[in-house]
Amino acid sequence: MYTETFIFFLLLVIQKAGAADRPVVTFTPNWNKIFTGESITLTCDVGSTVQGDLTYSWYRDNRKYTYTKQTITSEKTSDSGNYWCETRTSGRSDSVRLDVSDGLGILQAPPRVYEGDNLIIRCHHRPGYSSGHTIFYKDNGVIRDWGPDPVLHIGNVVVRTAGKYKCNKEVGSSSWQGQYEDAVSIDVQELFSLPQIKVTPHPVIAGDNMTLTCDTSLSSLRQMTELQFAFYRDGRNVQEFSSSDKYGVLSAQLEDSGNYYCDVKTSNNAVNKTSKVLAIEIKELFATPEIKVKPFPATEGDHMTLTCDTSLSPLRQRTELQFAFYRDGRNVQGFSSSDKYGVLSAQLEDSGKYTCEIKTLANSLKKMSRELHVQIQELISSPEIKITQYPATEGDHMTLTCDTRLSPLRQRTELQFAFYRAGRNVQEFSSSDKYGVLSAQLEDSGDYTCEVKTLTNSVKKMSQVFNVRKQDGQKDYTLQNIIRLTLSACILVIGSLMVFYHMRSTNRKPPVGDGTTSY
Repeated sequence: MYTETFIFFLLLVIQKAGAADRPVVTFTPNWNKIFTGESITLTCDVGSTVQGDLTYSWYRDNRKYTYTKQTITSEKTSDSGNYWCETRTSGRSDSVRLDVSDGLGILQAPPRVYEGDNLIIRCHHRPGYSSGHTIFYKDNGVIRDWGPDPVLHIGNVVVRTAGKYKCNKEVGSSSWQGQYEDAVSIDVQELFSLPQIKVTPHPVIAGDNMTLTCDTSLSSLRQMTELQFAFYRDGRNVQEFSSSDKYGVLSAQLEDSGNYYCDVKTSNNAVNKTSKVLAIEIKELFATPEIKVKPFPATEGDHMTLTCDTSLSPLRQRTELQFAFYRDGRNVQGFSSSDKYGVLSAQLEDSGKYTCEIKTLANSLKKMSRELHVQIQELISSPEIKITQYPATEGDHMTLTCDTRLSPLRQRTELQFAFYRAGRNVQEFSSSDKYGVLSAQLEDSGDYTCEVKTLTNSVKKMSQVFNVRKQDGQKDYTLQNIIRLTLSACILVIGSLMVFYHMRSTNRKPPVGDGTTSY
Protein backbone atom coordinates (compact mmCIF):
# COMPACT_ATOMS: atom_id res chain seq x y z
CA MET A 1 0.00 0.00 0.00
CA TYR A 2 2.79 2.41 0.94
CA THR A 3 4.68 1.52 -2.27
CA GLU A 4 1.61 2.26 -4.40
CA THR A 5 1.11 5.59 -2.65
CA PHE A 6 4.75 6.52 -3.18
CA ILE A 7 4.58 5.65 -6.90
CA PHE A 8 1.37 7.68 -7.27
CA PHE A 9 2.93 10.81 -5.79
CA LEU A 10 6.15 10.27 -7.75
CA LEU A 11 4.23 10.14 -11.02
CA LEU A 12 2.31 13.25 -9.98
CA VAL A 13 5.58 15.12 -9.35
CA ILE A 14 7.00 13.94 -12.68
CA GLN A 15 3.87 15.07 -14.53
CA LYS A 16 3.97 18.47 -12.88
CA ALA A 17 7.68 18.81 -13.59
CA GLY A 18 7.07 17.92 -17.23
CA ALA A 19 4.28 20.46 -17.48
CA ALA A 20 6.46 23.16 -15.92
CA ASP A 21 9.36 22.40 -18.35
CA ARG A 22 7.21 22.56 -21.44
CA PRO A 23 8.37 25.60 -23.46
CA VAL A 24 6.19 28.44 -24.68
CA VAL A 25 6.73 30.38 -27.94
CA THR A 26 6.36 34.16 -27.53
CA PHE A 27 6.51 36.97 -30.08
CA THR A 28 8.20 40.35 -29.62
CA PRO A 29 6.41 42.56 -30.51
CA ASN A 30 3.37 40.56 -29.56
CA TRP A 31 1.57 40.62 -32.94
CA ASN A 32 0.35 37.71 -34.97
CA LYS A 33 0.85 39.52 -38.32
CA ILE A 34 3.65 41.62 -39.83
CA PHE A 35 4.59 43.09 -43.19
CA THR A 36 7.34 41.72 -45.37
CA GLY A 37 10.53 43.52 -44.44
CA GLU A 38 9.56 43.83 -40.74
CA SER A 39 11.31 41.93 -37.96
CA ILE A 40 9.88 39.88 -35.14
CA THR A 41 11.67 37.90 -32.43
CA LEU A 42 10.43 34.42 -31.51
CA THR A 43 11.50 33.21 -28.07
CA CYS A 44 11.40 29.62 -26.86
CA ASP A 45 10.67 30.21 -23.18
CA VAL A 46 11.33 27.17 -20.96
CA GLY A 47 10.81 29.01 -17.69
CA SER A 48 13.05 29.03 -14.63
CA THR A 49 12.97 25.30 -13.87
CA VAL A 50 15.54 24.32 -16.51
CA GLN A 51 19.15 25.19 -15.71
CA GLY A 52 22.28 25.57 -17.85
CA ASP A 53 22.88 26.35 -21.52
CA LEU A 54 20.19 25.03 -23.80
CA THR A 55 20.10 24.15 -27.45
CA TYR A 56 16.83 25.08 -29.11
CA SER A 57 15.27 23.38 -32.07
CA TRP A 58 12.84 25.45 -34.13
CA TYR A 59 10.20 24.18 -36.47
CA ARG A 60 7.91 25.81 -39.02
CA ASP A 61 5.05 23.67 -40.21
CA ASN A 62 6.89 20.66 -38.70
CA ARG A 63 10.16 21.35 -40.58
CA LYS A 64 13.28 21.94 -38.46
CA TYR A 65 15.32 24.90 -39.59
CA THR A 66 17.43 26.41 -36.80
CA TYR A 67 19.03 25.67 -33.39
CA THR A 68 19.16 29.14 -31.83
CA LYS A 69 16.81 31.69 -30.39
CA GLN A 70 14.94 32.82 -33.45
CA THR A 71 14.74 36.36 -34.78
CA ILE A 72 12.94 36.57 -38.11
CA THR A 73 13.30 39.39 -40.59
CA SER A 74 10.65 38.43 -43.07
CA GLU A 75 11.50 38.78 -46.73
CA LYS A 76 8.57 37.00 -48.22
CA THR A 77 5.10 35.82 -47.39
CA SER A 78 6.36 32.25 -47.33
CA ASP A 79 7.74 32.99 -43.85
CA SER A 80 4.14 32.61 -42.70
CA GLY A 81 3.47 29.41 -40.82
CA ASN A 82 2.96 27.59 -37.51
CA TYR A 83 6.05 27.90 -35.34
CA TRP A 84 7.02 25.71 -32.37
CA CYS A 85 10.19 24.80 -30.51
CA GLU A 86 11.79 22.29 -28.17
CA THR A 87 15.01 21.63 -26.26
CA ARG A 88 16.79 18.40 -25.39
CA THR A 89 15.46 18.46 -21.86
CA SER A 90 11.99 19.87 -22.44
CA GLY A 91 8.86 18.86 -24.21
CA ARG A 92 7.48 20.32 -27.37
CA SER A 93 5.76 23.70 -27.25
CA ASP A 94 2.36 24.50 -28.68
CA SER A 95 2.52 25.99 -32.16
CA VAL A 96 1.86 29.68 -32.78
CA ARG A 97 0.68 31.15 -36.07
CA LEU A 98 2.61 34.01 -37.72
CA ASP A 99 1.33 35.63 -40.92
CA VAL A 100 3.50 37.76 -43.23
CA SER A 101 1.67 40.17 -45.57
CA ASP A 102 2.84 42.07 -48.64
CA GLY A 103 -0.19 44.37 -48.59
CA LEU A 104 -0.55 47.99 -47.38
CA GLY A 105 -2.87 47.51 -44.41
CA ILE A 106 -3.17 44.76 -41.78
CA LEU A 107 -5.09 44.27 -38.54
CA GLN A 108 -2.69 43.13 -35.83
CA ALA A 109 -3.70 41.24 -32.68
CA PRO A 110 -1.82 39.12 -30.08
CA PRO A 111 -1.30 35.52 -31.24
CA ARG A 112 -3.03 34.30 -28.08
CA VAL A 113 -5.76 36.00 -26.09
CA TYR A 114 -6.82 34.81 -22.63
CA GLU A 115 -9.61 35.77 -20.27
CA GLY A 116 -8.61 38.87 -18.33
CA ASP A 117 -6.00 40.06 -20.85
CA ASN A 118 -5.85 43.77 -21.57
CA LEU A 119 -6.50 43.42 -25.30
CA ILE A 120 -5.19 45.91 -27.86
CA ILE A 121 -5.57 45.59 -31.62
CA ARG A 122 -3.86 47.81 -34.23
CA CYS A 123 -4.90 48.71 -37.76
CA HIS A 124 -1.34 48.94 -39.12
CA HIS A 125 -0.15 50.38 -42.46
CA ARG A 126 3.05 49.62 -44.30
CA PRO A 127 5.95 51.87 -43.26
CA GLY A 128 6.72 54.62 -45.81
CA TYR A 129 3.07 55.32 -46.53
CA SER A 130 0.76 57.88 -45.01
CA SER A 131 -2.33 56.91 -43.06
CA GLY A 132 -5.69 58.51 -42.46
CA HIS A 133 -8.72 57.63 -40.37
CA THR A 134 -9.73 54.12 -39.31
CA ILE A 135 -13.01 52.26 -38.74
CA PHE A 136 -13.17 49.20 -36.45
CA TYR A 137 -15.82 46.47 -36.76
CA LYS A 138 -16.80 43.44 -34.73
CA ASP A 139 -18.92 40.79 -36.40
CA ASN A 140 -19.72 43.35 -39.14
CA GLY A 141 -20.93 45.93 -36.64
CA VAL A 142 -19.10 49.25 -36.25
CA ILE A 143 -17.55 49.58 -32.81
CA ARG A 144 -15.55 52.75 -33.54
CA ASP A 145 -16.23 55.02 -36.45
CA TRP A 146 -13.66 56.99 -38.43
CA GLY A 147 -10.95 58.23 -36.13
CA PRO A 148 -7.25 59.13 -36.30
CA ASP A 149 -6.04 56.52 -33.75
CA PRO A 150 -5.02 53.21 -35.40
CA VAL A 151 -5.08 51.41 -32.04
CA LEU A 152 -8.26 50.10 -30.38
CA HIS A 153 -8.08 49.44 -26.63
CA ILE A 154 -10.66 46.74 -25.84
CA GLY A 155 -9.56 46.25 -22.21
CA ASN A 156 -9.89 43.16 -20.04
CA VAL A 157 -11.54 40.53 -22.16
CA VAL A 158 -14.07 37.85 -21.35
CA VAL A 159 -15.22 34.89 -23.41
CA ARG A 160 -17.87 36.95 -25.17
CA THR A 161 -15.14 39.31 -26.43
CA ALA A 162 -14.27 36.64 -28.99
CA GLY A 163 -15.36 37.27 -32.55
CA LYS A 164 -14.33 38.46 -36.00
CA TYR A 165 -12.71 41.89 -35.94
CA LYS A 166 -12.07 44.07 -39.01
CA CYS A 167 -10.60 47.46 -39.71
CA ASN A 168 -10.87 49.83 -42.67
CA LYS A 169 -7.97 52.29 -43.02
CA GLU A 170 -7.07 55.15 -45.31
CA VAL A 171 -3.55 54.59 -46.73
CA GLY A 172 -1.82 56.61 -49.42
CA SER A 173 1.16 58.49 -50.72
CA SER A 174 1.78 61.92 -52.15
CA SER A 175 0.26 60.83 -55.44
CA TRP A 176 -2.68 58.65 -54.41
CA GLN A 177 -4.99 57.70 -51.55
CA GLY A 178 -6.95 54.50 -50.95
CA GLN A 179 -8.80 52.42 -48.37
CA TYR A 180 -7.53 49.05 -47.24
CA GLU A 181 -9.11 46.57 -44.86
CA ASP A 182 -8.04 43.47 -43.01
CA ALA A 183 -9.72 41.09 -40.58
CA VAL A 184 -8.71 38.72 -37.81
CA SER A 185 -10.63 36.19 -35.75
CA ILE A 186 -9.94 36.53 -32.06
CA ASP A 187 -10.52 33.47 -29.93
CA VAL A 188 -10.54 34.20 -26.19
CA GLN A 189 -9.06 31.18 -24.49
CA GLU A 190 -9.93 30.08 -21.00
CA LEU A 191 -7.36 31.28 -18.47
CA PHE A 192 -8.46 28.66 -15.98
CA SER A 193 -11.24 26.12 -16.00
CA LEU A 194 -14.53 26.51 -14.14
CA PRO A 195 -13.68 25.46 -10.59
CA GLN A 196 -15.11 22.29 -9.15
CA ILE A 197 -15.43 21.92 -5.39
CA LYS A 198 -14.45 18.50 -4.04
CA VAL A 199 -14.47 17.00 -0.58
CA THR A 200 -12.36 14.32 1.07
CA PRO A 201 -13.12 11.93 2.58
CA HIS A 202 -16.40 11.11 0.90
CA PRO A 203 -18.77 10.61 2.53
CA VAL A 204 -17.76 12.66 5.57
CA ILE A 205 -18.39 11.10 8.97
CA ALA A 206 -18.66 13.24 12.11
CA GLY A 207 -15.19 13.58 13.62
CA ASP A 208 -13.37 13.27 10.28
CA ASN A 209 -10.85 15.88 9.20
CA MET A 210 -12.76 17.25 6.23
CA THR A 211 -10.90 18.96 3.37
CA LEU A 212 -12.58 20.87 0.55
CA THR A 213 -10.58 21.61 -2.58
CA CYS A 214 -11.41 24.28 -5.15
CA ASP A 215 -10.14 22.41 -8.17
CA THR A 216 -9.25 24.30 -11.34
CA SER A 217 -6.51 24.14 -13.99
CA LEU A 218 -4.57 27.01 -15.46
CA SER A 219 -3.80 27.17 -19.15
CA SER A 220 -0.45 25.52 -19.82
CA LEU A 221 0.72 28.82 -21.34
CA ARG A 222 -0.22 30.85 -18.26
CA GLN A 223 1.10 28.67 -15.48
CA MET A 224 2.64 31.64 -13.68
CA THR A 225 -0.73 33.34 -13.18
CA GLU A 226 -1.51 33.80 -9.47
CA LEU A 227 -4.98 32.72 -8.40
CA GLN A 228 -6.96 33.46 -5.25
CA PHE A 229 -9.54 31.11 -3.68
CA ALA A 230 -12.48 31.65 -1.32
CA PHE A 231 -15.01 29.22 0.19
CA TYR A 232 -18.68 29.56 1.17
CA ARG A 233 -21.26 27.51 3.06
CA ASP A 234 -24.94 28.29 2.55
CA GLY A 235 -23.97 31.63 1.03
CA ARG A 236 -21.81 32.66 4.01
CA ASN A 237 -18.08 33.11 3.57
CA VAL A 238 -16.11 30.59 5.63
CA GLN A 239 -12.64 31.33 4.19
CA GLU A 240 -11.58 34.65 2.66
CA PHE A 241 -9.66 34.90 -0.63
CA SER A 242 -6.14 33.50 -0.26
CA SER A 243 -3.58 31.58 -2.27
CA SER A 244 -4.76 28.28 -0.75
CA ASP A 245 -7.15 26.20 -2.83
CA LYS A 246 -8.14 24.21 0.26
CA TYR A 247 -10.50 24.73 3.20
CA GLY A 248 -10.19 22.33 6.13
CA VAL A 249 -12.39 21.40 9.08
CA LEU A 250 -10.33 19.52 11.67
CA SER A 251 -13.18 17.62 13.26
CA ALA A 252 -16.33 17.87 11.20
CA GLN A 253 -19.60 17.98 13.14
CA LEU A 254 -23.18 17.59 11.98
CA GLU A 255 -23.59 21.38 11.95
CA ASP A 256 -20.82 21.60 9.32
CA SER A 257 -23.26 20.13 6.80
CA GLY A 258 -24.45 22.52 4.10
CA ASN A 259 -24.23 23.71 0.50
CA TYR A 260 -20.61 24.56 -0.29
CA TYR A 261 -19.11 26.39 -3.26
CA CYS A 262 -15.88 28.24 -4.02
CA ASP A 263 -14.73 31.31 -5.95
CA VAL A 264 -11.52 31.61 -7.97
CA LYS A 265 -10.14 34.90 -9.22
CA THR A 266 -6.94 36.42 -10.55
CA SER A 267 -4.97 38.68 -8.25
CA ASN A 268 -6.03 41.73 -10.32
CA ASN A 269 -9.73 40.66 -10.21
CA ALA A 270 -9.82 40.53 -14.01
CA VAL A 271 -11.30 37.01 -14.02
CA ASN A 272 -13.60 35.55 -11.39
CA LYS A 273 -15.34 32.15 -11.56
CA THR A 274 -17.67 30.34 -9.18
CA SER A 275 -18.06 26.59 -8.82
CA LYS A 276 -21.33 24.74 -8.72
CA VAL A 277 -22.83 24.00 -5.30
CA LEU A 278 -21.80 20.80 -3.56
CA ALA A 279 -24.24 19.57 -0.92
CA ILE A 280 -22.31 17.98 1.94
CA GLU A 281 -24.15 16.04 4.61
CA ILE A 282 -22.02 15.04 7.58
CA LYS A 283 -23.00 11.53 8.59
CA GLU A 284 -23.30 10.52 12.24
CA LEU A 285 -20.35 8.47 13.48
CA PHE A 286 -22.54 7.07 16.21
CA ALA A 287 -26.08 7.69 17.37
CA THR A 288 -26.91 9.74 20.45
CA PRO A 289 -26.52 7.20 23.29
CA GLU A 290 -29.43 5.85 25.28
CA ILE A 291 -28.86 4.61 28.81
CA LYS A 292 -30.69 1.43 29.80
CA VAL A 293 -30.94 -0.51 33.08
CA LYS A 294 -31.48 -4.19 33.92
CA PRO A 295 -33.38 -5.44 35.76
CA PHE A 296 -36.17 -2.91 35.65
CA PRO A 297 -37.32 -1.99 38.15
CA ALA A 298 -34.22 -2.80 40.22
CA THR A 299 -34.69 -4.03 43.78
CA GLU A 300 -32.31 -3.92 46.73
CA GLY A 301 -29.65 -6.60 46.37
CA ASP A 302 -30.07 -6.99 42.61
CA HIS A 303 -27.03 -7.10 40.36
CA MET A 304 -27.91 -3.91 38.46
CA THR A 305 -26.34 -3.26 35.04
CA LEU A 306 -26.55 0.01 33.11
CA THR A 307 -25.74 -0.04 29.38
CA CYS A 308 -24.76 2.97 27.24
CA ASP A 309 -26.44 1.92 24.01
CA THR A 310 -25.48 3.40 20.60
CA SER A 311 -24.91 2.32 16.99
CA LEU A 312 -21.83 2.99 14.85
CA SER A 313 -21.98 4.16 11.26
CA PRO A 314 -21.68 1.17 8.86
CA LEU A 315 -18.77 3.09 7.26
CA ARG A 316 -16.79 3.22 10.51
CA GLN A 317 -17.50 -0.09 12.21
CA ARG A 318 -13.92 -0.37 13.49
CA THR A 319 -13.99 2.93 15.33
CA GLU A 320 -13.05 2.51 19.00
CA LEU A 321 -15.35 4.29 21.43
CA GLN A 322 -14.98 5.17 25.10
CA PHE A 323 -17.83 5.20 27.63
CA ALA A 324 -18.34 6.97 30.98
CA PHE A 325 -21.23 6.92 33.48
CA TYR A 326 -22.61 9.55 35.85
CA ARG A 327 -25.11 9.60 38.72
CA ASP A 328 -26.65 12.96 39.61
CA GLY A 329 -23.89 14.61 37.57
CA ARG A 330 -21.07 12.89 39.47
CA ASN A 331 -18.79 10.50 37.61
CA VAL A 332 -19.19 6.91 38.84
CA GLN A 333 -17.18 5.21 36.08
CA GLY A 334 -14.46 6.93 34.06
CA PHE A 335 -14.00 6.59 30.30
CA SER A 336 -13.18 3.04 29.23
CA SER A 337 -13.91 0.64 26.38
CA SER A 338 -16.79 -0.93 28.35
CA ASP A 339 -20.31 0.25 27.54
CA LYS A 340 -21.58 -1.16 30.85
CA TYR A 341 -21.59 -0.03 34.47
CA GLY A 342 -22.48 -2.64 37.06
CA VAL A 343 -23.57 -2.48 40.71
CA LEU A 344 -23.13 -5.92 42.29
CA SER A 345 -25.69 -5.37 45.03
CA ALA A 346 -27.88 -2.35 44.47
CA GLN A 347 -28.86 -0.38 47.56
CA LEU A 348 -31.37 2.41 48.07
CA GLU A 349 -28.56 4.98 47.91
CA ASP A 350 -27.76 3.82 44.36
CA SER A 351 -30.97 5.49 43.22
CA GLY A 352 -30.54 8.66 41.16
CA LYS A 353 -30.48 10.28 37.72
CA TYR A 354 -28.03 8.37 35.52
CA THR A 355 -26.42 9.54 32.27
CA CYS A 356 -23.68 8.14 30.07
CA GLU A 357 -21.22 9.79 27.70
CA ILE A 358 -19.48 8.45 24.58
CA LYS A 359 -16.38 9.78 22.89
CA THR A 360 -13.82 8.73 20.31
CA LEU A 361 -10.27 7.89 21.35
CA ALA A 362 -9.07 11.17 19.80
CA ASN A 363 -11.77 13.20 21.62
CA SER A 364 -12.92 14.44 18.22
CA LEU A 365 -16.54 13.69 19.06
CA LYS A 366 -18.53 13.46 22.31
CA LYS A 367 -22.20 12.75 22.94
CA MET A 368 -24.22 12.60 26.16
CA SER A 369 -27.36 10.56 26.76
CA ARG A 370 -30.55 11.83 28.31
CA GLU A 371 -31.14 11.25 32.03
CA LEU A 372 -32.58 7.95 33.22
CA HIS A 373 -34.16 8.05 36.68
CA VAL A 374 -33.39 4.83 38.52
CA GLN A 375 -35.32 4.18 41.73
CA ILE A 376 -34.08 1.17 43.69
CA GLN A 377 -37.10 -0.62 45.15
CA GLU A 378 -37.02 -1.72 48.80
CA LEU A 379 -36.65 -5.51 49.08
CA ILE A 380 -37.45 -5.60 52.77
CA SER A 381 -38.75 -2.88 55.05
CA SER A 382 -36.69 -1.84 58.07
CA PRO A 383 -37.50 -4.49 60.71
CA GLU A 384 -39.44 -3.68 63.85
CA ILE A 385 -39.01 -5.75 67.00
CA LYS A 386 -42.19 -6.72 68.83
CA ILE A 387 -42.92 -8.60 72.11
CA THR A 388 -45.94 -10.81 72.90
CA GLN A 389 -46.49 -9.42 76.44
CA TYR A 390 -45.41 -6.05 77.68
CA PRO A 391 -44.32 -5.42 80.29
CA ALA A 392 -43.03 -8.92 80.85
CA THR A 393 -43.01 -10.46 84.31
CA GLU A 394 -40.64 -12.97 85.81
CA GLY A 395 -41.56 -16.47 84.80
CA ASP A 396 -43.50 -15.37 81.67
CA HIS A 397 -42.92 -17.09 78.33
CA MET A 398 -41.49 -14.08 76.44
CA THR A 399 -41.43 -14.07 72.61
CA LEU A 400 -39.80 -11.35 70.46
CA THR A 401 -40.68 -11.10 66.75
CA CYS A 402 -38.50 -9.43 64.04
CA ASP A 403 -41.27 -7.99 61.89
CA THR A 404 -40.59 -6.93 58.25
CA ARG A 405 -42.31 -6.86 54.85
CA LEU A 406 -41.03 -8.26 51.55
CA SER A 407 -41.44 -6.44 48.23
CA PRO A 408 -44.42 -7.79 46.24
CA LEU A 409 -41.91 -8.38 43.40
CA ARG A 410 -39.73 -10.66 45.54
CA GLN A 411 -42.18 -12.64 47.69
CA ARG A 412 -40.14 -15.84 47.36
CA THR A 413 -36.97 -14.31 48.74
CA GLU A 414 -35.65 -16.29 51.72
CA LEU A 415 -34.68 -14.18 54.71
CA GLN A 416 -32.54 -14.83 57.77
CA PHE A 417 -33.07 -13.29 61.21
CA ALA A 418 -30.79 -12.70 64.20
CA PHE A 419 -31.42 -11.20 67.66
CA TYR A 420 -29.21 -9.16 69.96
CA ARG A 421 -29.42 -7.95 73.58
CA ALA A 422 -27.24 -5.00 74.50
CA GLY A 423 -25.34 -5.54 71.26
CA ARG A 424 -24.55 -9.20 72.06
CA ASN A 425 -25.92 -11.88 69.81
CA VAL A 426 -28.49 -14.05 71.56
CA GLN A 427 -29.75 -15.92 68.48
CA GLU A 428 -27.72 -16.56 65.34
CA PHE A 429 -29.10 -15.98 61.86
CA SER A 430 -31.79 -18.50 60.98
CA SER A 431 -35.02 -18.67 59.02
CA SER A 432 -37.05 -17.99 62.20
CA ASP A 433 -38.19 -14.43 62.78
CA LYS A 434 -38.84 -15.19 66.49
CA TYR A 435 -36.74 -15.35 69.61
CA GLY A 436 -38.32 -16.97 72.69
CA VAL A 437 -37.49 -17.12 76.40
CA LEU A 438 -39.47 -19.91 78.17
CA SER A 439 -39.25 -18.42 81.65
CA ALA A 440 -38.15 -14.82 81.62
CA GLN A 441 -35.88 -13.67 84.43
CA LEU A 442 -34.80 -10.23 85.56
CA GLU A 443 -31.47 -10.66 83.77
CA ASP A 444 -33.38 -11.03 80.48
CA SER A 445 -34.18 -7.32 80.64
CA GLY A 446 -32.25 -5.05 78.26
CA ASP A 447 -32.06 -3.29 74.90
CA TYR A 448 -33.04 -5.74 72.17
CA THR A 449 -32.44 -5.42 68.41
CA CYS A 450 -32.95 -7.76 65.51
CA GLU A 451 -31.31 -8.02 62.10
CA VAL A 452 -32.71 -9.36 58.85
CA LYS A 453 -30.70 -10.32 55.76
CA THR A 454 -30.94 -12.25 52.51
CA LEU A 455 -29.25 -15.63 52.12
CA THR A 456 -26.58 -14.00 49.92
CA ASN A 457 -25.96 -11.16 52.38
CA SER A 458 -26.83 -8.74 49.58
CA VAL A 459 -29.24 -6.86 51.87
CA LYS A 460 -29.00 -6.40 55.64
CA LYS A 461 -31.16 -4.26 57.88
CA MET A 462 -31.20 -3.68 61.65
CA SER A 463 -34.18 -2.75 63.79
CA GLN A 464 -34.27 0.08 66.25
CA VAL A 465 -33.59 -0.70 69.94
CA PHE A 466 -36.50 -2.10 71.92
CA ASN A 467 -36.20 -1.92 75.76
CA VAL A 468 -37.56 -4.90 77.68
CA ARG A 469 -38.15 -4.37 81.46
CA LYS A 470 -38.88 -7.31 83.73
CA GLN A 471 -40.94 -7.27 87.04
CA ASP A 472 -40.24 -9.83 89.86
CA GLY A 473 -42.69 -12.69 90.57
CA GLN A 474 -43.71 -11.64 94.24
CA LYS A 475 -47.19 -10.18 94.33
CA ASP A 476 -47.62 -6.66 95.60
CA TYR A 477 -50.53 -6.56 98.14
CA THR A 478 -50.24 -2.89 99.13
CA LEU A 479 -52.95 -1.77 96.74
CA GLN A 480 -55.21 -4.65 97.71
CA ASN A 481 -54.89 -3.79 101.42
CA ILE A 482 -55.68 -0.15 100.79
CA ILE A 483 -58.78 -1.15 98.87
CA ARG A 484 -59.86 -3.57 101.63
CA LEU A 485 -59.40 -0.99 104.43
CA THR A 486 -61.28 1.60 102.44
CA LEU A 487 -64.17 -0.78 101.88
CA SER A 488 -64.25 -1.76 105.61
CA ALA A 489 -64.34 1.87 106.67
CA CYS A 490 -67.18 2.55 104.30
CA ILE A 491 -69.17 -0.45 105.64
CA LEU A 492 -68.58 0.66 109.29
CA VAL A 493 -69.79 4.20 108.62
CA ILE A 494 -72.87 2.98 106.77
CA GLY A 495 -73.69 0.48 109.61
CA SER A 496 -73.38 3.13 112.34
CA LEU A 497 -75.64 5.50 110.50
CA MET A 498 -78.30 2.83 110.07
CA VAL A 499 -78.32 2.00 113.85
CA PHE A 500 -78.47 5.67 114.79
CA TYR A 501 -81.46 6.39 112.63
CA HIS A 502 -83.26 3.23 113.83
CA MET A 503 -82.93 4.15 117.49
CA ARG A 504 -84.18 7.69 116.93
CA SER A 505 -87.19 6.31 115.20
CA THR A 506 -88.07 4.11 118.30
CA ASN A 507 -87.07 6.80 120.92
CA ARG A 508 -84.59 4.45 122.46
CA LYS A 509 -81.44 5.68 123.97
CA PRO A 510 -78.35 4.03 123.13
CA PRO A 511 -77.06 1.62 125.78
CA VAL A 512 -74.56 2.95 128.21
CA GLY A 513 -71.43 0.94 128.66
CA ASP A 514 -67.80 1.42 129.39
CA GLY A 515 -67.37 4.09 126.74
CA THR A 516 -66.75 1.67 123.86
CA THR A 517 -69.02 0.52 121.22
CA SER A 518 -69.07 -3.11 120.25
CA TYR A 519 -70.31 -4.39 116.96
